[in-house]
Amino acid sequence: MGFLNKVFKKSFDIIPEQTFKHNVYETEISQYSSLPRFYYIEGKRYDIDSPESVSEIPICKTEFKINGELWGIDTILREHVNRYYSQIPEPLKAACYPKISDIEWSGLKVESSAEKTAVQKQAMERVEKEEKLRSISLKDMKQFDLKFDLQTPFYNNQMCIIPINKTDKIQVKKDLSSLNKYVFQACSVANIDRKLELPLDELIYNPQILDYGTPSERTEYYTFFQCEPYTKTGKLSKYPLILHYATKNKNEFQPSKNYFGCIYYMKDGSIGKCLLIFWNYSKCHTIELFRNGATLDLKKVEENQCGIKSTLYKA
Repeated sequence: MGFLNKVFKKSFDIIPEQTFKHNVYETEISQYSSLPRFYYIEGKRYDIDSPESVSEIPICKTEFKINGELWGIDTILREHVNRYYSQIPEPLKAACYPKISDIEWSGLKVESSAEKTAVQKQAMERVEKEEKLRSISLKDMKQFDLKFDLQTPFYNNQMCIIPINKTDKIQVKKDLSSLNKYVFQACSVANIDRKLELPLDELIYNPQILDYGTPSERTEYYTFFQCEPYTKTGKLSKYPLILHYATKNKNEFQPSKNYFGCIYYMKDGSIGKCLLIFWNYSKCHTIELFRNGATLDLKKVEENQCGIKSTLYKA
């Protein structure tokens, strides 16, 4: 009987009463941020300054009351690594972000009041931006000395768009053709061993309908004008018209050939800057041009192969 009493007493001692802590934190402050450092979740103490400890945090509902506000452990980790990003060691970042994602994917995300306010602000800004883009008319674009016979703009894909008509296609080809000399120059100074040339006869002007996305997102535009007549503060834009161009392989993964980019037109209709992108299988070359006085100059040439980026030329 004494033996059985000892066994039962030992088993009761394994889970002591009154010592199970959950949603409790200690007052010691983190060495990297202004947040408390130690938290108790389901009876175990976790250290948000330790990558090993963060990795062991269980996926469960948590509510910590800090300065009168409810935070989840995911809220705490987001504040910890995002607000104090430059002070957080890389190993700790590598532990925090996956843990945050795991908690969010489990449907247990807890937003702080600051995060909720930021989300509301972003939503309002999106609505305001959409309203401004929807209000852009042909009259807004005609105030600039642009050399195109522009059609009436419309809103889609979070942009104000103008399709390129038959007359403007001729000018688009002329402009792209004039840029080829800079492409040849870039290949020469950057020692690019393959011939790159803008695809004048391979551009896709008609939009394509995708099989995925919301109804407003299913239309994919390839070569078109984007209208940006005003800055965020309502002033006249430096680059009121942007030409986007692309070939049919725009969305393919590692295509044999995929050329696309943007041409930025200034108020007087001249080309102000360019971003020209040339994909060939797993290798990408990016050429940047920028106006310097009355002429365009080669600004930068970069190469990206299998995710490894290198600068081949920089003015």
